[in-house]
Amino acid sequence: MSLTKILRDAQDLDDSIRYAAEGDLSELQQLDFPNFLLSLSAELASNESPPECRRLAGIILKNSVEAKYSEDNIKQWINLDPLIKSQIKESLLATLGSLVPDAWHASSQVIAKLAYIDIPSRDWQDLIGRLLSNMAHQGASPPLQQATLEALEYMFEEFLGLEQDKIDDVLDAVIRAMNQAEQSSQVRLAAVKALQNVVMFANFANDDCRNCIMTAICDADKSDGAVIKHAAFGCLIAIASKYYRMLEPYTETILSLTTEALKGGVESGALQCIKFWITICEKVIEFRKQNKHDAHAISTVDCSFIEKPLSLLVPVLLKTLLKKERDDDAQAIFISAMTCLDLVAITIGDAIVPIAMQFVEVNIKASDWQSRWAATFAIAGILQGPSIEKLSPVVRLLLDRMEDRNVEVRGTAVCTLRRLFDLLHSPACANRIFTYENLPRIVAVLGLRSKDVPEVSEEACRAIYFLAKGYESISSELVHSSELSPFLSDVFEVLCSTSALAKETPFRLPPSASAYEALCEVVRVSNIQDYKASASIGVLMPRIMRRLNAVLGAKANSSGDKRNKYDLLVLLCGLLHVLIQKLGNTFPAWRTPYVLLLFCRVLTFDSSAARDKAALAIGALAHVVGPNFVDHMPILLQHFNVKLLFPIYLQVIGDIFLVLGDEILPHCDYIMDVLYRGLSKPMLKPAILECFGEIALAIGKNFEKYLQAVMRRLKDAADPEYYDDVLEEDEVDYSNQLRQGIMGYKGPEIWVESSGGSNRFQ
Repeated sequence: MSLTKILRDAQDLDDSIRYAAEGDLSELQQLDFPNFLLSLSAELASNESPPECRRLAGIILKNSVEAKYSEDNIKQWINLDPLIKSQIKESLLATLGSLVPDAWHASSQVIAKLAYIDIPSRDWQDLIGRLLSNMAHQGASPPLQQATLEALEYMFEEFLGLEQDKIDDVLDAVIRAMNQAEQSSQVRLAAVKALQNVVMFANFANDDCRNCIMTAICDADKSDGAVIKHAAFGCLIAIASKYYRMLEPYTETILSLTTEALKGGVESGALQCIKFWITICEKVIEFRKQNKHDAHAISTVDCSFIEKPLSLLVPVLLKTLLKKERDDDAQAIFISAMTCLDLVAITIGDAIVPIAMQFVEVNIKASDWQSRWAATFAIAGILQGPSIEKLSPVVRLLLDRMEDRNVEVRGTAVCTLRRLFDLLHSPACANRIFTYENLPRIVAVLGLRSKDVPEVSEEACRAIYFLAKGYESISSELVHSSELSPFLSDVFEVLCSTSALAKETPFRLPPSASAYEALCEVVRVSNIQDYKASASIGVLMPRIMRRLNAVLGAKANSSGDKRNKYDLLVLLCGLLHVLIQKLGNTFPAWRTPYVLLLFCRVLTFDSSAARDKAALAIGALAHVVGPNFVDHMPILLQHFNVKLLFPIYLQVIGDIFLVLGDEILPHCDYIMDVLYRGLSKPMLKPAILECFGEIALAIGKNFEKYLQAVMRRLKDAADPEYYDDVLEEDEVDYSNQLRQGIMGYKGPEIWVESSGGSNRFQ
């Protein structure tokens, strides 16, 4: 059977025919690998063979000599008969002149793969010369030149170890192919793509070489062909990633090309030119970080030259925000421009503020909402980099736009204020982004926006969260009333109203989830010593308890409602946990049985996240109530059985023992009995064994009555039968956890050698 027939069958839609052909190919490869490669190269070069067979022959040949991922392929090729290797190479070079694109595409890739093997080992020394002669020959057809350039593109994807003079010759040939106006657009495109890889090995530090490269690229950027423009900007991006500190003489020209490209949109290479400036900023930021962290670094190159072109770029980027089109292309440009604006702000710092604020002041009060929206977004793009002193005026502007008549503008303003709080709000700093005098209006406007449409309301809750989070660094040091104390009552009311359970949809989440997270953070940073804060939190506690009771009693009619109900249980238990911790010794003891019963009811639900939160809240409650918690143990023990056991709950039981000490002795027998029976569940064994240790530590000599039974079970833990119900791939981690439980210790992992091989111990 001919190789052509086998290759055709290997692409047949019939599975049986295709599998048989694949088997034949594998057999041929194993029987006579050298002649198999030679046959494939001949098939690739044959004009009699169908294009699809030539393409597949090239793919198989390429994979057979792929050196990057296979040392065996390298050895097989190196050990091949030199005559056969020579014949294969000649076939590949001849195929570059084929008029069938599938054939020369495949050939150019195979040539590159062989170059990775041969050139570093000083073989195939005439390859570069042969390829360059294809480019220099007067009668060379456009397909031959295109195929040759494609081969050079693939070859220079990685370092080949070529001498610099050969690299210069390749560079010269590629640039000539770009510059010749009579060349076909396909040849010019192939040349630009090749340059993108070749330039990474060029002598870019040489002025003449650098000028020649940059002139050729900038000329290509002015091309009428969109694809060539895109490829040329790709070259600029590659250059920026490696040679950004040498680009000062060309920034004005590139900025001009950027302006023109942005006028024309995606087709004109707008995304690529923005990516160029993004790359410049990223490299400068990285360069400065390296110098900052390296005390011995001596910078011989100053990157300050980039500030001027970046300052000129800012108005160009801001104009893209005013475009009213909202199709996919316009959206892509908008996102790229905002990313670039953010990086420019980091790069040039305060210098961006007056430029951006000029745009903001012109558009922030415009009659059309799109201009106001763009101005608000412009503020969002300059929040990282400039100093707080320069940015402080934007708070008032954002508060004004949060009361805009257009919902898009309001939403963007709230989102920007939330980002501002996240990045810049820190009352502990000497310079603050807003003063205490601004706080009443901030709270009032956020409260108003929390009642807006769900998307805006959710952002308002997030803004409150980050507003509160800014006080974390000083909350532990507060002796007197915190700044938020006078507003706590209003903030709690706003967030409780936003997260209220609606009768028709009691399990709605957005923006409820953000509201609960904000409530947790506001409570966490509150100064409980302040009367107003203490009173507000005292009022909030029963309100959340009633809400948890309502959610527990509400029926979920669909799977979506069920998921949302579980999420609400997580949020409510988490909030009550924070409230209990914050109240501390001021927690009203008479509420203990009621809130404990609520948590116990959550323990019965089929949601591990909700159960974990409830158990942790019970632990916090026990710590706050102290030894008197023993009076409420009967409530907890009604919900303490083998069916309801889970690891976090067991940790909490251990904590409760430590809190109560000998006071818990009347309940010990029941608890130990449940734990003994719980050992029948493999996944609970490590946590139960560890819990035994906590109990022994808590009750001391009173543990003696359980000692023999516990020691017997600790001994059993080493029995292989303990692993019967554990998946094989989980055995190492499981045995690790068991050792932790036995030793009652959670320490760093180490590896030790045993007779059976390596084992991990704690």
